[in-house]
Amino acid sequence: MRIAFLCTSSLDYPSPRGRWLPLARRLARDGHQPHLLMLHPTFDRLRVRRFICDGVHCAYVGQMHVYGLPGERRHFSATELASVSLRGALALARAAILLRPDAIHIAKPQPINGLAGVLAARSGAALYVDCDDYEAAANRFGGAWQRRVVAWWEDRLPRMARGVSVNTRFLYNRLQRLGIPESRLRYIPNGVDLDRQTPPDVRRVAALRNALGLPHHPTVVYLGAISAVAHGVRLLIDACAVLSKRLPIARLVVVGDGDDRPALMAYARARGLDRMIIWTGRIPPEAALTWLAVGDCSVDPVDDTPAAAARSPLKIVESMAAGVPVVTGDVGDRREMIGDSAGLIVPPGDAQALADGLAALLTEPAYRARLVQGARLRAESYTWNRLARVWRTLYEIGA
Repeated sequence: MRIAFLCTSSLDYPSPRGRWLPLARRLARDGHQPHLLMLHPTFDRLRVRRFICDGVHCAYVGQMHVYGLPGERRHFSATELASVSLRGALALARAAILLRPDAIHIAKPQPINGLAGVLAARSGAALYVDCDDYEAAANRFGGAWQRRVVAWWEDRLPRMARGVSVNTRFLYNRLQRLGIPESRLRYIPNGVDLDRQTPPDVRRVAALRNALGLPHHPTVVYLGAISAVAHGVRLLIDACAVLSKRLPIARLVVVGDGDDRPALMAYARARGLDRMIIWTGRIPPEAALTWLAVGDCSVDPVDDTPAAAARSPLKIVESMAAGVPVVTGDVGDRREMIGDSAGLIVPPGDAQALADGLAALLTEPAYRARLVQGARLRAESYTWNRLARVWRTLYEIGA
């Protein structure tokens, strides 16, 4: 089967890199022909636009709806956005039509790839949609009209599709309320490829801790987007202000970038946390497990919002694969993900509770050691080997 995934972002972003590419790799190993058709944030500067990654045909076909990577992005004006979006949709549609696929999988139910998928499916390909976020609630919009447009496509596309994949039970239940029958839904959380993402080399981790000045400091790692809208980084800073009074030698390593990084760094500075927090900026994706292993624990700070409930945090499964316990809030599927053995669940949106949870892992070595083993075992439940089996059943719907 030839499958075209239509993505509105590049492999620099978590969903294409951590969800659709590893799934496509598994499909390729099973004899399918997966193609990732993507938009790129700096399409005009790309030298290589087509390549093959472990049997997956990858192609950048147009400009993304923002220019530049997180932390250095420029948002288009309303007129520019309309033009860039339409050209991106047509580029994705044209590339998909030329492939003559058996299946078109819209990777996120958004307007650009949604329009592309609808146009391309007129050639006879079966249409599928993957929902891995609550798009209308999780994104930053320049105006209310943009949110309405995104919400319209987010609700309409699953109804048009032969099958719909979701990464959280929140989205599963939401789509059921929209009238999508269970027979057309598949629950597939985010996972990890343990064949490629092996436990980090202890010598590299030790060298990195030394370079960061951390050998004698209990350390927490946050890896992800630096956002005050979609992720709870402000909540984490507030928790660090509490933790610093209880455990002054503790350190937080913030790995990643985002549009809100300058403002959040200033916020942390105003709270007197310059010495406690180390901001690394963006890292190569393949180094994620090594950077997570720098920590005695990792953290997924979260407020109790629909957007948070709709998210299956890649940082959690990667942390478990690295053998690093996770502290996170009781929102969405997080309790189910880490179970009783891979980390600690705390009340969401509560800086004091988050600080208490971090302190428990940083100051209780025996407890932490049990969770280290539990995290590695728990990661085996979230391998793409297992999850891809469920994904493949999507293409059997109505066949």
